[in-house]
Formats: sequence, structure tokens, C-alpha cells
Amino acid sequence: MTPYLSLDTATRHASLAVGAPGAACLERAVEERSELSRGIERLASLLLEQAGVRRSDLAGVIVADGPGSFTGLRIGAAFAKGVCRALGIPLLTAPSLLGAARAALEGPGTAVARYDALRGEVYQAVYTVAQDGAVSVLQAPALHPDVGAPLPPGAAVATERHASAATLLRLVGVGGGVVAVGEASSWEPVYGRPAEAEARLRREQARDPRA
Repeated sequence: MTPYLSLDTATRHASLAVGAPGAACLERAVEERSELSRGIERLASLLLEQAGVRRSDLAGVIVADGPGSFTGLRIGAAFAKGVCRALGIPLLTAPSLLGAARAALEGPGTAVARYDALRGEVYQAVYTVAQDGAVSVLQAPALHPDVGAPLPPGAAVATERHASAATLLRLVGVGGGVVAVGEASSWEPVYGRPAEAEARLRREQARDPRA
């Protein structure tokens, strides 16, 4: 099967993976944000070399589209779009929360994926996975107050530590899984909320419309 390059940079637990859907893959965790921002090109090249995969062999690039870290998502999106543009291959996306939920389930079931969004809030989504691996959305990814809302009975709980580029590979060709982006150059990830600098500017403009 043709391999894909996969990236999940939406959380502090960023990772890259190379492999074919349904087959073993090679994954690399990126623990330091500085390593991601300064060396994602080098990390991807090293991973491809270790997997014995040439860039020309890739069927596409899969990237977690958020919500999550503004900086992490921007780095991952820019790199993924650049690779797809250079190679003329498809860009595929899925919410990082979906990947985390899938990783938290050993088989079919329901999972609540919840990431700390700081400021007393969480990014949260709820998914069910069928016997054939197809995914249904019970609650779409959104920003919520972190009030400890009750979970669906028997639901697994997925956190940032379940986020995984390797799991995104399992969502290729699966109902409700990754989707192809029509025009990669104009695509942007779902940040969930604006960066702090943009949020500060909006607050200042709200106080003084002339700002």
C-alpha cells in the first residue's frame, strides 16, 4: 500500500508518522516546541529516511486540523501545505480530537476527547466508533467551560496524551475519518480561538473602536 506522511501538531505532544493505512508505521514524538518550529523539515526528512520512503512515494499528507495550539497548528499546516504543493499530492485532514478519541478505544465504542484550552476552558468532542471502524460525531469539536460535565455512560476519555500522528493513518478510507482538502493553498486549520495577540487586539478595539 502507498504510504502517507502524517502530522499532529495540535498539542504539546506533537508527533509525525509515516506508513500505509492498516499497516505498521514509524512514528516520532516531538517533545519540545522549539524542535518543532525550528526543525519540522529535518524531522520529516529523517523519519522518511528511517522508514525507507521517498517523498515521491507519498500518496498524500495527513494533518490534524485542530482545535488546539495556535502555534503548533500553524507550523504543521504550513509544512503540510508546502509538501503537498511541491509534490502535487492531496492534503487530508481530521480533528486532532478525533485522532485522540480513536487512540483511546481498543475497538468499537464511545470516547470523549478533551484538551486543556487554558483560561478555565477545554476543547471537547464526542465520537462513536463502529465495528467496521467508521466514526460518527456525537458532539463536534468546540470550546467549552471546564466544569467537569458528565460523560456518556461507559465512554472512554481521551486527552492530549492520546493525540497521535500514527492514529490519523488509521482514519484513512474510514467512514467519518480523514477528508481530502479541495484547495490546499487556501485551507487553514481550526484554531478554536484566536491567538493571544489577536485576542488582545480585539479587546482593545472593543474598548476603543478607533484603535
